[in-house]
Amino acid sequence: MIRIRMRLSRSFAAGLVAVVLIAGRARCGQAADPAPDLKKAETAAATYYLSLPRRWTADRAWPILVTIEGSGHNFLGNCQSFIQARGDGPFIIVTPCVSSNGNDPADARAVLAIAREVQQAGHGQAKFFLTGFSAGGHVAWQIIFAHPELLAGAAPAAGNYRGRGVNTISDAPERVQVPIHAFQGDRDPHLTALNEQWDSASALAREHGYQNIIRTMVPGAGHSAFPEQVIEFCSGVLSQVQTVRSPG
Repeated sequence: MIRIRMRLSRSFAAGLVAVVLIAGRARCGQAADPAPDLKKAETAAATYYLSLPRRWTADRAWPILVTIEGSGHNFLGNCQSFIQARGDGPFIIVTPCVSSNGNDPADARAVLAIAREVQQAGHGQAKFFLTGFSAGGHVAWQIIFAHPELLAGAAPAAGNYRGRGVNTISDAPERVQVPIHAFQGDRDPHLTALNEQWDSASALAREHGYQNIIRTMVPGAGHSAFPEQVIEFCSGVLSQVQTVRSPG
């Protein structure tokens, strides 16, 4: 009886060691991102979540993606979804905690101030990418129309547009070719209203000289921030820019 117990004990111990080793290997094999930092903006009355890319160093300029959350105000969740979609990509993810859904002009000013801070402190590139999910589309469109010269590209995601805060439209030459690529789920329960709002926003943009503007309907998708599609769009724009800079 004693021998049997000893054998069982040894088998259990061996199994436990194997489990620990396997778990350790799984953790080591996964380059998990740390939680984003919550920061207070230095030049605006707002906070924001910030996540640097895994291989970030201070010896180069990094692309920035500013993500604007919708009326659910799940800023952390929004930021985390883009961090996951980024993977090993080079993007600095910035999620401003702005909550007026485009009704307060201070929100757009805060987003721009935060982008400038990250460009300076985080070694960000001179132009940033922008996406706005659902009601976050109001602020995204305000910036698209007012400051196309600041943008590397914009990707409204199931984004609202009611003309809130759009008082003047820029005539900066950058507006003509700044890439604007919207994403919309064809199973979105708000599709009818969002179709009308997209038609209004895109028509106004084209009327004022914006030429590089399209929308992709995502089959089977509902009301989503489309982090994977947005990251893919931004990566494509970066590739085109790098190709132009390095001909041949």
